[in-house]
Amino acid sequence: MILTELADRQEGPRRRISMDLVWEDSPHPRETLYFAADGEAADLMRPSADAFAIACLPLAVGTGERRLRVEDTLCTRLRSGLRLVNQVFHEWYPRCSLVALEATGGFAPTRPPERRRVASLLSGGVDGLMTLRRNRLDYPLDHPESIRACITLFGVNKFDVTDGRPVPERLDAFAALLGRLGELAREEHFRLLPVRTNVRSLAPSYAYWTAMGFGAGHSAVAQLFQGHFDKVLFASNGDGPNPPPGAAHPVFNPHFSTDAVRIQGEQDEMRRSEKLELLTRWELARRLMQPCHYVRIPEGGRINCGRCEKCVRDMLTLIGLGRLRNVSAFAEDDLTPDRLFRIPLNNRRKAALLLQSIPGLRQAGRRDLAWAIRARVALFHLLRT
Repeated sequence: MILTELADRQEGPRRRISMDLVWEDSPHPRETLYFAADGEAADLMRPSADAFAIACLPLAVGTGERRLRVEDTLCTRLRSGLRLVNQVFHEWYPRCSLVALEATGGFAPTRPPERRRVASLLSGGVDGLMTLRRNRLDYPLDHPESIRACITLFGVNKFDVTDGRPVPERLDAFAALLGRLGELAREEHFRLLPVRTNVRSLAPSYAYWTAMGFGAGHSAVAQLFQGHFDKVLFASNGDGPNPPPGAAHPVFNPHFSTDAVRIQGEQDEMRRSEKLELLTRWELARRLMQPCHYVRIPEGGRINCGRCEKCVRDMLTLIGLGRLRNVSAFAEDDLTPDRLFRIPLNNRRKAALLLQSIPGLRQAGRRDLAWAIRARVALFHLLRT
């Protein structure tokens, strides 16, 4: 794979930074990966081949390319990091190739800004909200480790972009999300930096994205803010201290770093139930949390659909904590066992996460829901054999 033609263009009010992907060993047409923003986010972004190398490494190794050639300069630290990431993917998934990493402009150290500034990735979900909440509890606003800005991405949901173009109804939902996060930004004193990308639409499959692409796709955008932020926080997904192989595994975070911008994982030790317990003590999170998969945009102005696997799993955890009735972000106050048999359950990780709700539900006296979870997971394993 060759990454070529790093471009920085102004398209009306929007700034668009892009690179072209030329496949060498795979039967794919030339494609363009882009990141775009307007307003303050556009002013702060800088063209960086490092960002595109991070996003595209999993694509190159996952499709059997022999090399990743970047027609620009790459950070010296990132060279070592991407090589390690490549080796980990090859160990986990032997079908992945070991690629030669090349940079026509050579490898050179990048430089952090003179002033320390921290940002975080924020989607409005449980993990990002927990990163912000714990940061605010741990650090005063004038501390160098205090979050100054949150980066919010459009284009990392599989339904956001079709045929290279944003889907209008998804853009409307994103605008509504930015409205809610704007309220949060005012209350918690940070700048909100929305960025659009088509990185998810380049993923060959959902399985690839969850196994290899997710972490790199999110981490890449941080490197577009070289010269302004020296660190970007990326929350864990709540699998706990010993997560299974996957694209968001905490082993990757430091290795997507450059000398200019470090990627730091957050709450790697915490399970999702612990995060939800703490967030339900925070009024803003009770109103604004949006863990929904958004397979379909919720109707009637709802924040969460209450029907997808992720919604149901979080609602079960909140029932076990005795907190669902207090979380207005969910329209319903309870679940019935039959709901468990109407959710899609398509991989072992989701099945394992669902089982984590059982102890809390038993303690809350909801053995009906605990039984339904066990039956649903048993059915999942039966259908896979």
